[in-house]
Amino acid sequence: MTKRDHIAGSSQPAERGSDARRLFVIESRHRESDVITSFVLRPLDGLPPAAHEAGQHLTLFADVPGGGRQKRNYTISAAPDGAAYRISVKREPEGLVSKWLHDAAQPGTRLEIAPPDGGFVLPETDARPIVMVSAGVGLTPMVAMLEAFVARHRAADLQFVHCTRSARTQAFGAHVRALADAHGKVRTTFLHTRPGLEEVAGRDFDIAGHLTLEWLTAHTPLSEAEYFLCGPPGFLQTFVPGLASAGVPPQRLHYEFFGPVEDLFADDVPDATVAVPPPAGDAARQARAIEGFDRAAIGEALLDNAADAIVASDAQGRIVLWNPGAARIFGFSEPEALGQSLDIIIPEPFRARHWEGYRETVASGESRYGAGDVLAVPGLTRDGRRISLEFNIVLLKDTAGKVTGMVATLRDVTPRFQEVKALKKQVADLQAGQ
Repeated sequence: MTKRDHIAGSSQPAERGSDARRLFVIESRHRESDVITSFVLRPLDGLPPAAHEAGQHLTLFADVPGGGRQKRNYTISAAPDGAAYRISVKREPEGLVSKWLHDAAQPGTRLEIAPPDGGFVLPETDARPIVMVSAGVGLTPMVAMLEAFVARHRAADLQFVHCTRSARTQAFGAHVRALADAHGKVRTTFLHTRPGLEEVAGRDFDIAGHLTLEWLTAHTPLSEAEYFLCGPPGFLQTFVPGLASAGVPPQRLHYEFFGPVEDLFADDVPDATVAVPPPAGDAARQARAIEGFDRAAIGEALLDNAADAIVASDAQGRIVLWNPGAARIFGFSEPEALGQSLDIIIPEPFRARHWEGYRETVASGESRYGAGDVLAVPGLTRDGRRISLEFNIVLLKDTAGKVTGMVATLRDVTPRFQEVKALKKQVADLQAGQ
């Protein structure tokens, strides 16, 4: 299962690089539901925004009072119009930026925006029917793609399936139905899990209750459709692996998920990012070896060890350093690995998200992970085995501050992960038997 790894359509890629960010101003804000508000963002310099394809997201930087500079990804919820972006944000009770946007950001508020990115976009042809399945605020990329689909008079059949709690939390309902009516080959199904007493079936919603895999298999063309899914982690944990198990092949199963992708496959891969506090003291201080011990010699000893893998890659993701630990863990010799893409050690379902983050880090010069963060991800060995890894990364930069590559230290923790997985199963079995 993978997000689409290319950008469909004729839009040219946005300029890349740390200088690609631009100042935008909130032109207007619109209440879409009790929990979702849309913000129309227009470039402050009056020039057109960077081109994007419906379904992509942008990266927003905001200075939040009391919270400092914050970075968030938000889907662009409207089809491209060459003039502005629209984002539609759910107010999360613990969300620092979402609460600030809902409570404080007003027309005239300035934000720094990086160019749109992401491969969650419609196929270029109408060879297959399309099924969009979303929950909560996960409908935002679907609305943008539906707008573009209708505007371009696409010929494919399309089903738009959306789940939310009630009419009070339903955003864009009337808009989606109007788009469907205008096109003629778009069918919509709205599910409300807790419809209000004032709601009327057939008018405010189509089905009362939760979406199930059984409903999808019975009412959508599993054998031929392209599936697009977006929603909260629990929703995706159910339907991404579920549709795959029902026979939808990876190339027809696309999803958008802002979070560790491995969380979707909790039974098969390690847990998400584990934050470790950074060391005390001045982080910028250079380590100094005591007299008689040479820093370079210490570095060589670390690089030559066979316990942990140390892998360096250039700005394009080609492997430029491969130590004995990497050869032991992954099975590729140094000659086999050098010059190859990092794809040789990344399982296919996780490559699209990996490269999206990699490109963003190279362009911005900033990693989403802080100093000391230990990340847990799946890895791939030479013989095709899936292993569990913990790793951290550091950025390599030139004198001008431009990212030239990254270095990762990786450790194989597969036995420990299997033990934790077995313990979790035992606890679940015990709880089920109580």
